[in-house]
Amino acid sequence: MVGRDERKQTRHDVHLAVRYQTAHEFVQEYAENLSQGGLFIRGADSLQPLAEVEVEIVLPGFGQFVVTAEVAHILGGEMAARCGRDPGAGLAITRAPAGFQDALTGYLHRLGRRADATVLTTVAEAGEKIAAAGYSVVPAPEAPELPGWIVRAEQPVVGVVVAAGEVLDYRRVAAAAGAGEIVHAADEGVEALLARLDAEL
Repeated sequence: MVGRDERKQTRHDVHLAVRYQTAHEFVQEYAENLSQGGLFIRGADSLQPLAEVEVEIVLPGFGQFVVTAEVAHILGGEMAARCGRDPGAGLAITRAPAGFQDALTGYLHRLGRRADATVLTTVAEAGEKIAAAGYSVVPAPEAPELPGWIVRAEQPVVGVVVAAGEVLDYRRVAAAAGAGEIVHAADEGVEALLARLDAEL
């Protein structure tokens, strides 16, 4: 494992559910970024520097793994506020099971492709989470304008995320343009949406 040099590696923005072990329990949170050597976990700022922590990571489409990581740095509340970020901890992966490195490489490759794809949305909150996971997110046009927008887009449009009440209108218009399968309801949840969007890459 890479360990100490993880900050020199390309970090990808993610919205990835993880569980990590504290002295008393396992806590579920979200990783904000991920690289070959480590990850930053939002809300993990109560961990102790240099502590060894077990982290359960699910790499969508690649499997679930439990890795051992060392707390490399803490971003406390005051500093996080100054940086416009959430508090958390950066962890360097020190040990991992067989197959993890190949799975991580495949997953990071997919993440790198997200920046070259566009997602249209009418739901700001969903858009923020999808953008945090690395996609280019643009406000969706009105349903009748969707086909023309898709044709003129500079990057491939891999998804249209709308409120549940808008799905049928957008899907009908998109289907007439041969793209009905890219319309999704925002209330599916971000993990399910990201899996559907990734399938279109």
